[in-house]
Amino acid sequence: MSNSKQWFSFSENGNYNGSEPYFFDISRKPFTEILESNYQIILSELQDIILNNNKNIVPYYNQTLASTPTSWTIFPLIMWGKENTDNCDKAPKTLNIIKQINGVTTCGFSILKPNTKIKPHDGDSNVMYRCHLPLKCPGTLPDVGFRVGSDTITWELGKLISFCDAYNHEVWNNTNEERWVLIIDILREEFTNEQKKICSKVNATLWWQFKFQKHYFFKHMPKWSRKWLMNITSIFIKH
Repeated sequence: MSNSKQWFSFSENGNYNGSEPYFFDISRKPFTEILESNYQIILSELQDIILNNNKNIVPYYNQTLASTPTSWTIFPLIMWGKENTDNCDKAPKTLNIIKQINGVTTCGFSILKPNTKIKPHDGDSNVMYRCHLPLKCPGTLPDVGFRVGSDTITWELGKLISFCDAYNHEVWNNTNEERWVLIIDILREEFTNEQKKICSKVNATLWWQFKFQKHYFFKHMPKWSRKWLMNITSIFIKH
């Protein structure tokens, strides 16, 4: 068991104040070399998916975050331990690359439409390295950017970045072109022994958020009741 405290935004009514940096130094992580060296292969598969106008490119599950419900879309491959087999069949090379990495819980393509903002929000948890492999970036700061906490950066094509998703963050694309990234969640080393349990908890929170994301009362439930819902629901959700 890890000595580090696990934090889940669903069960915490408040901003995260942990000790992690906003952006992780992943320069020596094995997964960085794996992903960056396969940048062109991953990009090519996404281009084919978009060219074929795949019906499984869908709005991000929380449709209240982006400028419009359809201005942030995703093509999910793995969602907290659950593979989307249909989508994985459309991106077999990317899937094979991802399977070389230990501790992957989530992976998918993220497409941010032109002139779109993702509102400031707290992410799901602090248990993972949330990584972005930029595949298309139509500009630089200040037009295209990404803020985590008090740090603001932009993406560089093929250069993997990683941040602590628990901190408040926001994204914007103030250009007339799309921004594409591959998003990968990789469990931090101190949490890898609890992968199944963590995946079940986050899948439980996502289920509740999807069901009630537009309901005022749900967003203002007390902390103890949200935590109870997360823990009870996770028992019935298999990773």
